[in-house]
Amino acid sequence: MRKHMTAAVAAALVVAACNQDPTGVSGANELILAQNAQLIAQDVAASTGATCEGWWARLRDTLRTTDDPEARAFLDQAAAYRDSAHTAWDAGDTTAARGYRRLAFRSVLAAVIELFPNAPERTGLAVDQALVRIERFLGGRDAPRIRLILAHVKDLRAEADRALAAGDKVTALALNLRGMQILHRLVEHIREAHRDHDAVADGEMQAVGY
Repeated sequence: MRKHMTAAVAAALVVAACNQDPTGVSGANELILAQNAQLIAQDVAASTGATCEGWWARLRDTLRTTDDPEARAFLDQAAAYRDSAHTAWDAGDTTAARGYRRLAFRSVLAAVIELFPNAPERTGLAVDQALVRIERFLGGRDAPRIRLILAHVKDLRAEADRALAAGDKVTALALNLRGMQILHRLVEHIREAHRDHDAVADGEMQAVGY
């Protein structure tokens, strides 16, 4: 009986949120908007493959049929950094472990760029596309928490473009992937009230197997 009542209350809350003024900024209503915005970002990611998982898959598939010594050297370097991260973690040095994980991640990005030199630009364009579509969907709604995150992703895009202009493709790709990852998990970032969106996104990407 209690379970049925809880489900009924939850359903009533969802209905109430949906029936609110679309320009409202209640927490429930904004989470519904965030869910739709996240679906938009995921659709862009699925159509472009501009996520860390997408680039890792291209990297693995290409190296099955292509012998690229430089790309393989970057991956060997990444494996060495991962081993160092495990050693540091076992020794209780979490700061060093995080540093080695970051270096491993950047080494894999270098391997991606070796095989796909335009990966930073392609990922940046995908993030821009997602931002435009999400903002078009939001229209005139306030959605303050969503818009703060969108503004942060725009800052990441600007920083990525500056890195690209300076010739640092690895940093540019890392920043663009971070922006896409944040949009890809928009609901979680809002619901869990993450204070450091970048650290959460980087941790999620660095945990992806490659």
